[in-house]
Amino acid sequence: MQREITTSGDLLDARGRLAAGGWARKPLLRYERRRVAVSALRIKEWDYYEIINPDYGIALLAYDIGYQGRVVVKWMDFRAGTFEENGPTLWFTRGGMGLPPSSETGDVVFDRGGVRWACRRSPQGARAFEFSFPGFRADTGISGEIELAPPRGDSMVNAIPFSRPSRFVYAQKINCMVPNGRVRIGSDVYSFSPDNHSNGCLDWSRAAFPYHSEWRWCTVSGVVGGVPFGLNIDYGFGTESSKSMIFHDNVGHHLDEAIYTFDRVAPMKPWVFTDNENRLELMLKPVCIERGNTNYLILRTSLLKAYGFFSGRVRLDDGRWIEVEESDRLFGSAEAAVNDW
Repeated sequence: MQREITTSGDLLDARGRLAAGGWARKPLLRYERRRVAVSALRIKEWDYYEIINPDYGIALLAYDIGYQGRVVVKWMDFRAGTFEENGPTLWFTRGGMGLPPSSETGDVVFDRGGVRWACRRSPQGARAFEFSFPGFRADTGISGEIELAPPRGDSMVNAIPFSRPSRFVYAQKINCMVPNGRVRIGSDVYSFSPDNHSNGCLDWSRAAFPYHSEWRWCTVSGVVGGVPFGLNIDYGFGTESSKSMIFHDNVGHHLDEAIYTFDRVAPMKPWVFTDNENRLELMLKPVCIERGNTNYLILRTSLLKAYGFFSGRVRLDDGRWIEVEESDRLFGSAEAAVNDW
């Protein structure tokens, strides 16, 4: 198991190597892009927000992976099992998207060619989104305003080493974010709020990945037993596996090594989650599957992602078992990704 980071400091030393690897409940380490000891084409930075309920969802993504930069909106209809994505592509951005060095401060604003993607931070940490993509769905257009309020407690933060000392990932996963807002697609309006069991999560990452990487990521947020409940189950890259956490009533309970069991050929079969300390006994029953592939010669990605309802039980740090019943309607996702980038 990794060590817990409890004091602030620099993420990278003067040579561009991890000064401190491990996990934390808050982003205590300072990321400075100028210290990364790889080509600007090799630096990967993204802010990925996903806001969902059991019927529909939206993903709002801004990324700069050196070769390419984008702002993206993705609309997800879980009842129909459809996924629609739109957003401009910029080539060889090499940091030109200007993503902030911290997950806790800084705005992201893109306004070009009629496309607007803006995420502004309040002093209290809420994210206010305003977006408009006129070319979505054959010029039907999608737009909206959504505020995401942060949870009051812990998040899952990792400073992850690779075998090559210049490679690393610094990531924060925030579960149990509370959305309020609406999305317009043509004349249709969709709301996101606690009233329709909507929840949000953030994957904030700054990294120098090796060319080939694979990962498994499961994220789910909701209410179990009358209190906020979430999971971040994350593994598959770097030289350690301790990237997973249970969130119960705003307190994080760190896990060691998580294990996915799923069928790539028949991904609508249940996905099972266990761990090496017998603290996870969970199952995801998919309602729909998302598949994604890109191929730009030097940039290739593959995604298999299941959305559905979770049930089972988890054990907290104090030994208590929390039962997740089907009646809790805990809705989330799990993915397996492969990247050559």
